[in-house]
Amino acid sequence: MKLRAIYIVSLLLVSLGLAGCGSKGDLYLPEKPPAPQRTAN
Repeated sequence: MKLRAIYIVSLLLVSLGLAGCGSKGDLYLPEKPPAPQRTAN
């Protein structure tokens, strides 16, 4: 039973580590939406 608990905790830690891969910088909410793009006709 103890071995099973260690396995589950290890699996959860690996999952959390992989979920954070590729995330860089602080999380923030943008203050205002970007201006609409204007196209030349």
